[in-house]
Amino acid sequence: LVYPFRIRGRKRMPVLVAAMAIAFNVLNGTINGSWLGSLAPRDFSAADPWFAAGAVLFVAGMAINLDSDRRLFALRKPGRSEYVVPRGGLFELVASPNYFGEIIEWCGFALASRSLAALAFALYTIANLAPRARSHLAWYRATFPDFPRKRRALVPWIW
Repeated sequence: LVYPFRIRGRKRMPVLVAAMAIAFNVLNGTINGSWLGSLAPRDFSAADPWFAAGAVLFVAGMAINLDSDRRLFALRKPGRSEYVVPRGGLFELVASPNYFGEIIEWCGFALASRSLAALAFALYTIANLAPRARSHLAWYRATFPDFPRKRRALVPWIW
């Protein structure tokens, strides 16, 4: 919900893509909501160290995601259409820090809730965003000959 309201201008999207996104999120929300609302063990507590560690990861991932999106939105000035290399923040280390932040968020949620549904969503997020990050890195390198060679696709210093 955050990203669509922050973008400038409106690009067209096929109805099928929007419908599939809505269906996935309804399914994911139902499964995770059911777990949290009624299926989680009764001794589940916010004081649990697993919950605290997961909450810290979630907040850190969200901060990375929001900062990276802010930097991306600031790249293109109104009326301009050229692409530029993002700079600052985790963009100095990876091509897609917004994806990295989102993965950290959902891994934190999985850790905090300790549910298979949340773990499945975290794994789906990785499976969806990792190839996209690799593709973004390849595009940057092909488009910008001076693109920093030290930048990785998704995980700082690693991949």
